[in-house]
Amino acid sequence: MNLVTKAFDLVRDVRAYWNHPATGDHVAYKEYLMLSVGWLGMRLATSFGFGFSVNDAFTATTLHMTHRDLIILGYICTAIGYVTAPLNAWIIDHLRSRDGKYRVYTKLAVPAAALSMIALFLPYEKMGYTKMVVSLFLIGQIEGYVKGWYSTGVNNLVYVISPNSQERVRIMMVSSLVHNFAPTLTGLFMPILSDLFADGNLYHINTYRMIYPFFIVIGTAMSMTAYFGVRERIVQPVSAVADLSFRDALRAVLSNKYFWIKCTDAWNDFMESCKNILLQWLFHYGKVGSMTMYGIIDTVTYNSSMWAMLFSPTLIRVLGKRKFKIIKNTSQVFITLGLLLTYKKSIFLIAVFFFLNRFWDTTEVVDRAIESDIRDYQQYLSGERIDGAFGLVEHYVGGAVGAVTNLFIPWVYRKNGFDGTDYSVLQVYDDNGNYNADNVLYKLLDVLMKVSLVGAVVDIIPWFFYDLTEAGQKGIIRVIRLRSAVEDKAAGLLDDELYCEACEGVLAARTHENETQAEITRAKTKEDHEANKAKRSLNEEIEIAAFVNTELNRYETDFGRAVLALSRQILSYGENNFFLHADELLASAKALPKGGTNAEKTQRRDFIGLIKSIPRIQKTVTKHYPDGIQPFDPAEPENAYRMPTDTAEQKKARNAAIRQAKRNRNTYARVTKPYLAAKRNVLLDACYRDMDTFLADYDAAKTRRQAAHDADLAAAQQKKQARDAETGLRLKEKQAKKRIRK
Repeated sequence: MNLVTKAFDLVRDVRAYWNHPATGDHVAYKEYLMLSVGWLGMRLATSFGFGFSVNDAFTATTLHMTHRDLIILGYICTAIGYVTAPLNAWIIDHLRSRDGKYRVYTKLAVPAAALSMIALFLPYEKMGYTKMVVSLFLIGQIEGYVKGWYSTGVNNLVYVISPNSQERVRIMMVSSLVHNFAPTLTGLFMPILSDLFADGNLYHINTYRMIYPFFIVIGTAMSMTAYFGVRERIVQPVSAVADLSFRDALRAVLSNKYFWIKCTDAWNDFMESCKNILLQWLFHYGKVGSMTMYGIIDTVTYNSSMWAMLFSPTLIRVLGKRKFKIIKNTSQVFITLGLLLTYKKSIFLIAVFFFLNRFWDTTEVVDRAIESDIRDYQQYLSGERIDGAFGLVEHYVGGAVGAVTNLFIPWVYRKNGFDGTDYSVLQVYDDNGNYNADNVLYKLLDVLMKVSLVGAVVDIIPWFFYDLTEAGQKGIIRVIRLRSAVEDKAAGLLDDELYCEACEGVLAARTHENETQAEITRAKTKEDHEANKAKRSLNEEIEIAAFVNTELNRYETDFGRAVLALSRQILSYGENNFFLHADELLASAKALPKGGTNAEKTQRRDFIGLIKSIPRIQKTVTKHYPDGIQPFDPAEPENAYRMPTDTAEQKKARNAAIRQAKRNRNTYARVTKPYLAAKRNVLLDACYRDMDTFLADYDAAKTRRQAAHDADLAAAQQKKQARDAETGLRLKEKQAKKRIRK
């Protein structure tokens, strides 16, 4: 009965908050659907793809490229990636579009689909080997680059759809349930079609060409809902004038320990994922059953992850992301061990262990939630929203790691009798159904399973060092909101929504400032359980309050006072002269205290880096501001976007104004970055010392915010009533026409 009640409550909530988010949330349920459908469409549209690795289904198994050539081309692709990675990172962190940070890339759906079709229907079977390899490489580079941006745009929307970590987890859970239906479809139909039309050969090229075009066309159309139906909600000052250099971004990311923990876990996948090939190889080469049976088992076991995704928000809320990852990775050890001991004995046991393995495959929820938290943490430390640099560092270091680890699996294959060219050694039975005594399938699978077991054990270790709590992430967001609101208020560009959220964070910190955390006792009754739930909520608020109060008192510590003194020293020289005092400022920066917290150590390092950049700043000033630095108006880009576009000349003038505004902003940000950082410190200090003045407009802003929400709700209801009335009128007209015909 309780489940039925919860189901009715969920339906009621969805109806109530379909167009407008509930109090405390940022995203309405309609937007959940738009992201989920768009993500599903993207997964379908990009379901066909290929790469140059020894386990790639299309290049290695279908087209039988040799392991040597796959490894060589893989290295070439890595080298090309090293060249394009800085450009990609720069684009992500610097491209400012009204379509948003990531939404803009979803418009690449159509060219990505066209390139996938070309890659799918090139007549590889009629080409010679060399011509085939060259064609694969060329089309793969173009298709992969465009498709990469397209999938990046859709995938990363979940990072910026809400600043609330728990809300992001819920959105990830819902969208993951929907978009993971894509591999369910391909996993089910591909084996069945191979049985019907390709004699059970799952890797026959005709199997690909029969089903993927449908998925590509339908998926491309569906994915556009992510563009038209999703908003981005990055918390940062509207008035911010920033131009983040590669040097600064890389330095910031390299010092982010949480980023390295997540990377370490991912880079070990080359070992743990060895077990993933087991099911395919047993059916394709071992002939333990028909490909239809394989498709059913693969589909059923794959969809077991749905249940873990459903429970992920609750598990993350109760356990926290750190404990969740430790429990998840520990379970993988026992699952892998179970597969190793039983996979030769029963197809049923294989299915059971793959079901359990995929049940814990919650990467789409917990790993993405962790990735979002890591980026929020970086913004808290450095004051800049960094996204592209994470991918750049991960690509470079991960590429170097991959260059070594990619040799490991082929080495394992070769040591156990499979050289990557003669696939017949994997066939347990020949074409006539006779047993092949020289096959090495089970010998090789034994080794791969042991490697996977070692990888599963190693995967547990990094997460013992992850200490960013759920309350800590909420505190980070409240601090980022507060800083943004202070800057925007000073610039006269403050939004009521952001201001009210910042004020509410400060007021909550004041309320819980002197409170101590409640003791959680063992629950014996339902009342005890509810009491403990309330205590945990209170304890979380107390922890968040301590985080916010630390921010409010940041300039009252020895380090904070020293930073403030350095900031005032920079401002005293003036915007046009501070760069003439580089030696004095560098000495002051190096004299800053070492700092007792990670945030203080980061700020010290960043300040020293800013002062060291002054010689480069002087060159830019000489080039762009020969008559002195001209102040930049933060509203200039927005004013350019609002220019009329009624005629071709007006559109041309508007586009030119937008480009010029961006150039002006970036140039100004480069030459005044140390000055702006100092100005920000002085501004925050003044506000934190007189917080009552900052809070003075809260009641009025809250009234305006509620009035705006009510107006939006009334407009939506009016629109719905008009639509209902129009629908009723059309139904009456149809009924009248039917009566006339009769």
